[in-house]
Amino acid sequence: MLRRRIVYALVLLLALLGQILDVGYLFHFIFFAALSLPLLGLLVSLPAMLGCRGELEVSAPRIRRGESASWSLSLTNRFRLPLARASCRLCLANRLTGQAHREKILLRSVAPEEKRRWTMEADHCGMMELRVERLWVCDCLGLFALPVRRPGPAVLMAAPVPEHPGPIELPEGTGAAIPQPKGKTLFGETYELRPYREGDSLRMIHWKMTAKRDELVTREPPEDTRPLPVLTFDHFGLLAEVDRTLDRLEGTSMALLDQERPHEVRWLHPETGAARSFRIGGERDWTACLTAILSDPAPMRGRSILEQSLSREAGGAIYQIHVTGKEVPHEEA
Repeated sequence: MLRRRIVYALVLLLALLGQILDVGYLFHFIFFAALSLPLLGLLVSLPAMLGCRGELEVSAPRIRRGESASWSLSLTNRFRLPLARASCRLCLANRLTGQAHREKILLRSVAPEEKRRWTMEADHCGMMELRVERLWVCDCLGLFALPVRRPGPAVLMAAPVPEHPGPIELPEGTGAAIPQPKGKTLFGETYELRPYREGDSLRMIHWKMTAKRDELVTREPPEDTRPLPVLTFDHFGLLAEVDRTLDRLEGTSMALLDQERPHEVRWLHPETGAARSFRIGGERDWTACLTAILSDPAPMRGRSILEQSLSREAGGAIYQIHVTGKEVPHEEA
């Protein structure tokens, strides 16, 4: 835009010199035409400038670490009027690692739509957020620029690569009952019957027995008295160690789900030290937990969850499995 303004200033200066040196009407017309041309161009392009809209898109909402994904920025000119160009500044940030990259983008001839696409590879796990920090559009002559509303950010999850552990041997000792995850209870062949109590879900009502007894009868699922597996990990360290920790954490969680064992994932927020806990009963629960993990920053140092004693709000036994990305040295025979 600066170069266009310099060219226009030179044209206007030449028209002014011609008007001074020549008393004819031609240079008077050229001078006033050059003087009013920017305002005319702005008036013609103003509806398109105000109606220009941008949109950020990502090819896939979730990829694995090491895979590639593509981002796209599209600008739509709803009025199909001429626009010289548009410029913006993009910022790609990883919430987990704190890494950020900024780049200035120039889009030419936004009529009626212009799209720019990039491809990036996820080197580390994390929630990748692409946002537009500044978006300007120029009129048809490229002399005036106006800011337009920025599009919302596009978020991509760079998930870990699951590292499945060996056989997980869990104790079968008795402890306090472990409630089934909310909304996940499945009734098998065995269950107990009891009178309906206020607050019971309608899905738990045994309708056949209710019709026979002429009163509401509720099915009571058998209680799971096995210790609750609790996966813990430290949310700090070298990026390579954090990646390996998350790989092993997801692999262990998937292995427990394959064994139909509900479990919990716990860690400490690396900055505030607040305890974070998620109950895992299925794929959806793990996705919500992983989103929270990848959204928290992972500094070099932090508080270890091993410094705290684990307990359950409802009481009962737990079985802790601490997951780490550090390599354990092999002992020599």
